[in-house]
Amino acid sequence: MRIVLIDDEHLPLTRLRTLLEKSKVPGIEIVGEYTDSLTVLNHIEKLQPNVVFLDIVMPGMDGLALGEKIQELLPNVEIVFTTGFDQYAIDAFNLHAIDYLLKPIQIPRLEKTLERLGKISNKNKKATAQHTMLKLFGGLYVVSPDGHTQLMKWRTSKAKELFAYMLNHRNEVIYRDTILELFWPESDIDKASKQLYTAIYTIRQTLKHYGLDSIQISSPLLNSGYKLLVENAVVDVEQWLSRLKLLSPVQATTLEEHEQVFQMYTGDFLGDCDYLWAEGERERLRRLWLHHASQLSEFYSINQNYIAAVKVRERVQALCADEEENYFTLMKLYDLLNNAAAVEEQYLLLKKMLREHFAVEPCEEVESWYRSWKQINELSRMDAFS
Repeated sequence: MRIVLIDDEHLPLTRLRTLLEKSKVPGIEIVGEYTDSLTVLNHIEKLQPNVVFLDIVMPGMDGLALGEKIQELLPNVEIVFTTGFDQYAIDAFNLHAIDYLLKPIQIPRLEKTLERLGKISNKNKKATAQHTMLKLFGGLYVVSPDGHTQLMKWRTSKAKELFAYMLNHRNEVIYRDTILELFWPESDIDKASKQLYTAIYTIRQTLKHYGLDSIQISSPLLNSGYKLLVENAVVDVEQWLSRLKLLSPVQATTLEEHEQVFQMYTGDFLGDCDYLWAEGERERLRRLWLHHASQLSEFYSINQNYIAAVKVRERVQALCADEEENYFTLMKLYDLLNNAAAVEEQYLLLKKMLREHFAVEPCEEVESWYRSWKQINELSRMDAFS
C-alpha cells in the first residue's frame, strides 16, 4: 500500500508517519510527505500512491480542493481526510473520501481505516486480475483473463481501422466531421455518413463477439461526435507507459522490474497495420522503448555482464531490425566476449540491412572500428600460431 501524507504542520505529519510505521497492517510504504499543496501536485503522478492521508485545514489551497485535484490526476486513489474539526465531514464524504480521521489520531481508529483500505486494495487487485487486455503492440489482439490471446477478426478493414483510431483516442470525444474527413475524404457527405454508421455498427457487433461489452461507443454530442469508453479492460500500451514512467534508475534492486517492463513491449504500435495516422505514435513509443533498452544494456555492460547486455540487444534487433546503432553495439559486445564469428555476422547483417532498406553502406565510424578490429584480430591469430 503506497501512501502519501499531507499536512501543513510537521508535528501531526510526524505523528501520523510514526503510527503508520508501527501499525500491524503489512505492506505499508510511505512514498511521500508534504506540507504544501503545490509540491504535492507536481509529484503525485510520479509517486502513484494508492492512498493519500490529507489534512483539510491548510493555507492557500485547502485539503478539499487539493483532494479534488488529486482525484482528477489519479482517479483510483483513496483519500483519507485528517482534521481537528468535524464540521468538514459531510464535504469530505461528498468528495468520495474513504474515511475521515479526527486529530489527534488514535491508534484503534487508524487501524480500522487501514483495515478498510486493505480490503479495498485486495478487491481492486482481484478485479484487475480479471480484466481483459487489448493489445496494440504488434497488432490488434484481445487477451482474455485466462491469458488466451486472439487476433481480432473484422468484417471490414475500415471498421478495424476506425476502432483502432478510437481506441487510441479512448475516453475522448472525436468529432464526426474529423472521422469523415480522415476515413472517407473522397466520398460525398451522405455516402460517407452511411459508411460511418455501418462501421460503428460493425465495431459494436465485433466487440460483442469478443465479450467486450464493457467497451462502449457513446454519442455525447447528439450524433456530431463519438466517444469510446473503455471500462473493465486494460490497454497494453497504457499499462506499459504507466510502468515505464514509474521506474526508478536501473540498479541491482530495480533490475527485475526493468526487465519486466522491457519485455512488455512485444512489437511496434499496431505493427501489422499500415495506418498513416498511427505513424507518429508508433515512432514515439518505439523511441521510448529503445531508450529504455539502451539504459538496461548499458547497466549490464558497466557491470561486465556482457551476455545479459547481448540478450537485450538481440531482442531489440528482433523487433527493430532497421536500427543501425544496435548492430554496432552488438559487434562491440561480441568483441568483449571474444566471439569473433558473431562480430563478423553482425557486420554482414548490418551491411545487408542497410543495402536493402536504405541503399547505403555502414557509416565511417562503423567501418573504421571494423577495420581496426579486423586488423587486431588477425594479428592475435598470427601470434597464436607463431
